[in-house]
Amino acid sequence: TGKGQKVSGIWLKDADQGNGSPVPSQIADKLRGRTFTNFDRFREAFWQEVAMDPELSNQFINVNKERMSGKLAPKARKIDSMGKRRSFEIHHITPISKGGAVYDVDNMGIVTPKRHVEIHKNG
Repeated sequence: TGKGQKVSGIWLKDADQGNGSPVPSQIADKLRGRTFTNFDRFREAFWQEVAMDPELSNQFINVNKERMSGKLAPKARKIDSMGKRRSFEIHHITPISKGGAVYDVDNMGIVTPKRHVEIHKNG
């Protein structure tokens, strides 16, 4: 559910701050109405749809395009990694444990691993 947000310019430029970068509306449109057996399947579909969107996928280096086509999240810059956590992550703005909707794209932000750890450490 959810509508996502219209994005322009570099989509993941805010992934290292606040609640991260929003889910683009064109990706939300592709996922709307689909059923997922678990959040892993949602995550795979999300990154695969990003890979198929030329406007978004052209912002990534080839190795990350290949990762997304293979249903994996793209790697973040080393400086934005946290230990073995190297790939961009989907953050639930209102935590699922506090009633946040699991599959509502308006409750999600794309964050770097480092930012995701910071959010949960401080929140």
